[in-house]
Amino acid sequence: MRSKIVKNIFKKEMLDILRDKKTIFMMIVVPILLYPIMMVAGTQIVSMSVKSIIEQDVNIAFNTKPNQEFLEILNNNPDEENSSTVQSGKVNIIEVKDYKKALENEEIDAYIKVEEKDSKTNYKIYTNSSKGEFNRVVDTLKEALNQYKENLIDKNLEKEGLDKQKILEPIEYQTVDVAKNEEIAGSILGQVLPFILVIGVLLGAIYPAIDVMAGEKERGTLETLFTLPISNLELVMGKYMAVSFSAITTAFLNVLSIGLTMVFIVTSGGLAEQLGMGNIKLSSLVFPALMSVVCICLFAMVVSAVSMCVCSLARSFKDAQNYITPVMLLVMLPSYVSMIPNVELDKVTSIIPVVNISLLIKSVLLFKSDVGLIGMVLVSNIAFVILSVMLLSKMFNSEDILFGNSKSFSLLEKRSNIKKGSMPGVSDGITLYGVGLVLLIYVGSIVQMKFGMTGLAITQAMIILLPLLYAYYIKSDFKKLLSIKLPKIQDIVGGLIVWMGVFIAINIITQFLVYIFPQNIEVIEALNKTLLGEKNILINLLIVAVLPGICEEVFFRGFVFSAFRNDSNSKKSIGTAIIATGILFGFMHIDFLRIIPTSILGIVFTYFVYKTGSIFVPMFIHFVNNTVSILAGSYPNSNVVKGLGFIEVNFSHPNIGKLLILIALIIILVFVGLKILNIGNTSKIKEIKE
Repeated sequence: MRSKIVKNIFKKEMLDILRDKKTIFMMIVVPILLYPIMMVAGTQIVSMSVKSIIEQDVNIAFNTKPNQEFLEILNNNPDEENSSTVQSGKVNIIEVKDYKKALENEEIDAYIKVEEKDSKTNYKIYTNSSKGEFNRVVDTLKEALNQYKENLIDKNLEKEGLDKQKILEPIEYQTVDVAKNEEIAGSILGQVLPFILVIGVLLGAIYPAIDVMAGEKERGTLETLFTLPISNLELVMGKYMAVSFSAITTAFLNVLSIGLTMVFIVTSGGLAEQLGMGNIKLSSLVFPALMSVVCICLFAMVVSAVSMCVCSLARSFKDAQNYITPVMLLVMLPSYVSMIPNVELDKVTSIIPVVNISLLIKSVLLFKSDVGLIGMVLVSNIAFVILSVMLLSKMFNSEDILFGNSKSFSLLEKRSNIKKGSMPGVSDGITLYGVGLVLLIYVGSIVQMKFGMTGLAITQAMIILLPLLYAYYIKSDFKKLLSIKLPKIQDIVGGLIVWMGVFIAINIITQFLVYIFPQNIEVIEALNKTLLGEKNILINLLIVAVLPGICEEVFFRGFVFSAFRNDSNSKKSIGTAIIATGILFGFMHIDFLRIIPTSILGIVFTYFVYKTGSIFVPMFIHFVNNTVSILAGSYPNSNVVKGLGFIEVNFSHPNIGKLLILIALIIILVFVGLKILNIGNTSKIKEIKE
């Protein structure tokens, strides 16, 4: 790779980026103006709003003539120094006939019903929480009543000649906050700042990525670049450096803008006190700021590569904006983790993309710096950068991706214009999966909650009807689409042996996930309840084993896999189709603990249908897999279930010897099963490709 060529491409791309006013606005103007407006102007607006609220009059109605002393306390607020709610407005006493109607029409803020009961006076406060400043009015009345009660206690004790201090306050206590002002400020910033920085960097990377990829296609200059005597890697690196530089510049401006805003807040007296940031030593925030810059710059490099990968699929600027929206959502959601109190940076979260950046910034702002965890975050993000750039360079080597005219989904075409025997494309598979996921969440969850096991059967019916109706509409050949072919005995035997090894593997993985995330054990328990929803085991087998084995396989190993492998029959494309189908199968199960195990199962089942050419193989093994789970739950004390206890691993104190035996057993079973599957299936693979 020639550095001079890369440098020239970098310059060319930077000039193109800087010509776009929208990109300049997102890179420079937004970071410089956004944070001062949010933090300074926002605080002042809230302060003025609160001030105007507490200066408003409060209108109160009573069911009887109120006690004069209580009214004086309410109006004068004698305990103002200790009061958490200062009522500076006037308290007006209003007479009403119907207090409910008066509260509804906001004629009064509260209605107090005074009753004499058991030689005590009971004050009942009626309010309408949907109207007016409910909390302020209630707090004001409670404080006034507490003060009135204290006055009555003092008078009664004085009459009896008793010492209030000795009787009612035999002990004194106070809390002392030892946190430094810098730590308090870091705690506040640590929750909000990571999210703001992630979003700022995301916006700074997206627009340059769209311009250098989709924008170049739309202008028709990308083809010209490929005619030059330069390699694809040089072109990729030049473009990537330009996008990364833009994103890193945005990241630096984000941190600089926030830093300068913090300096302004600290030096502006009253505003700093309002935010709880008085007397902060800015020098103590230098290390957190430097670490934040390093982290956010690495994150900018990752986002740049991912954004370029996504934008390379688009054919126009508008398409790229549509494609990048899901990426924004996928990045934004994990960045919220900094706002969750109990989630901290540890060995697991330090390798999760986006999450590790948010939690690392939060931890350094809280002055919790673990060198090992910081190193893991930096190393993992460097690894993500390398992987992203490698993926990007692979995509640049594909003319189908850069210049191909991908087939739009067939549902847009009139049925009369579709040729008989047509097969779905990738867009059809993604469309059907999206529709299925939406129906599962919005319809399936409701019918399952209302009808139990019957609802589960209805959900499975929806899952199988979707691909069948879609295939009918586009006039597909059902036999070819769904791989309908009787399997050989060796296909069933080989598939079962492979499944045995995979079954052990996914059980170990599930146990490891439960060990890492013990708080999600309820998911396993809820799943077991679902599997044993009926006392009749035959009904359980029908609804939880037979129906999913048929319906889910037709949906995924039938329609979705056929759609993904239809565009290209190369080995790499088939492998991608198998993995993608399996992962989508895992995500359809939604529960966090089930995504990884079911994705692995999905990949294995998809490989079975590819290798054997028959959907009946994964159908049967899917049925066997679910049946084992049902029988294990129904007969926990059986000898078979007790035997399965051998695959349990205590990850708190793991038995290394037992773990090695299990790994060896997995390898042997998978190897033997694949060997059996390979016998006589070489010609079948060629037949499938045709």
